[in-house]
Amino acid sequence: MKSKWVFLALSLLLAAMGWTEVTRAESITEYITPTADSSPAGLDFDSKGNLWFAEINGNRIGRLVPNQAQAGTSKGIVEYELPHPNSRPQYLMVSRDDQVWFSETSGNRIGRLDPASGKIKEYDIPTPNSEPHQLFESEDGMIWFTEFEANKIGRLNPKTGEIKEFPVNEGHPHDLVVDDEYVWYTQGGKFWAKVYANKIGYLEWASGKIGEIIIPPKKSIPHGMTLASDGTIWFTQFFANKISRLDSTEDFPPSVVDYQVPGKRVGTHDLVVDYNKRWVWFVANHKDSIGKLDLKEAKPGTSNGVKLFPLPTRGAHPSNLVLDKEGNVWFTEMGMYFRGRYQSKIGKLSP
Repeated sequence: MKSKWVFLALSLLLAAMGWTEVTRAESITEYITPTADSSPAGLDFDSKGNLWFAEINGNRIGRLVPNQAQAGTSKGIVEYELPHPNSRPQYLMVSRDDQVWFSETSGNRIGRLDPASGKIKEYDIPTPNSEPHQLFESEDGMIWFTEFEANKIGRLNPKTGEIKEFPVNEGHPHDLVVDDEYVWYTQGGKFWAKVYANKIGYLEWASGKIGEIIIPPKKSIPHGMTLASDGTIWFTQFFANKISRLDSTEDFPPSVVDYQVPGKRVGTHDLVVDYNKRWVWFVANHKDSIGKLDLKEAKPGTSNGVKLFPLPTRGAHPSNLVLDKEGNVWFTEMGMYFRGRYQSKIGKLSP
């Protein structure tokens, strides 16, 4: 009974602080990377159920085997050090052939790790200091990525190693998805330098033609992006505290449908869609929480169906997230690495 009243008091306190619609998850588990202050960021599963992740400050790629991992320890986790120091690998994806691809934001390279051999191969990006960010594999097996500082979209052919670059308008492209005709990408600017861009861009990759959709307000900061299993494109607005989707049912370019996340400075960072359960999971970066938008309750323009699940670690500053086959939400806790405040944890939320 005492714990019940403690939780009630905590809930009232959080509500008073603007942390509305906060609830407890059924289970949140955390695992510790072998390298201290590793600052894990991008992550993805391979076909065998292994979880791969990039460690931006640890300069390593990690692999977590869920059935071997033990909460609160590094058991079941192995790491692969990159060939060059200070490469700062931040974003990662696993291709359909189980190759682990990652971007080296300081190394100006795209890396590939072969899990069978543990060997790493790197591909130099033609444009110097491009700062590659997120990656995406298209249906034809090409590896696409954003070049944040160069304002370009890159495409790597895994068979030849050739990289082709597509210039886009200024706005610092961050995340992207690719369909059978277009590359869609977020452009949020460099908010830490007070340079703002509130756009979703699209590149017709056959012709190189580009277009843009303005996302108000001025400081909306479109950030994370994902392609749902039904072909719908979703994205976050980091400063505007919104979860959004593109509606292509009528005109082109598509219109934007927004769902509001309650509270101030939530920091909606990354997202993924569980289409079977009709849930949109997202990172509430500034609230040290994982959020859920229940589409069965959601209503555009409101916060209906939104809940936040606080993490056990204060200052976790969660970054990216991904779903396993059972619908569990795995995420990285990177800390505020840009301020020298690192975390070294991988989390799992079991809904």
